[in-house]
Amino acid sequence: MSLKVAALVPAYQAAAHLGEVLTGLGALREPPHVLVVDDGSRDATAEVARQFGAEVHSFAANRGKGHALLAGFDRLKAFDAVVTLDADGQHPPECLPAFVSAAEAGADLVLGRRALTPDMPPLRRFANRVSSAWCSGIAGQRISDSQCGYRLYRREVLAATPVRASRYEVETEMAVRAARLGYRVAEVEIPTVYGDEQSHLSITRDVPRIVGMMVRLSFEPTVQRKGP
Repeated sequence: MSLKVAALVPAYQAAAHLGEVLTGLGALREPPHVLVVDDGSRDATAEVARQFGAEVHSFAANRGKGHALLAGFDRLKAFDAVVTLDADGQHPPECLPAFVSAAEAGADLVLGRRALTPDMPPLRRFANRVSSAWCSGIAGQRISDSQCGYRLYRREVLAATPVRASRYEVETEMAVRAARLGYRVAEVEIPTVYGDEQSHLSITRDVPRIVGMMVRLSFEPTVQRKGP
């Protein structure tokens, strides 16, 4: 079955790399509709997005990646599936068709799985292994890379998976809840790409939020979705 797919790019201070990402999406054999949610950037992020033909939705001030994703999902309700990828170039646009193929083969949620290479900083590699093992345990399905934001969500998953608007922890929460609801999870291996971009994830603010969310989910009863 052919899916009507949109690409959602949450962006904050991303003017330096966003154009390359949008160029890559536009070069695909079947380019998706692209929505860039500008999360209160103070640079030319929104202008770059419009220059490259993307739909743009802007926040007046920075609200966090979780809010940007949820706002984007809401604006893309007309699509069968939404692929999320970062604006900093870490997620190669040419991998997007593999996510769509996995969904067309029957997956409801397709997660990117970064290759664990020396390009990934050792501390991040260790933290990813620990968090992914924890997520897999409480999700009941394998989640090899809980922190990768390159994903495909079918519309049914977005409509039925409850999440709290937040920052970086929203992606982990959605994956765990969707898996617990019984949605079929698949994974696509993607390259590990690190350049001169700087992560906006705060160790003192965001990491405790992620850990707190995972603790909460660990003690939350599992609820199965209704229907097929």
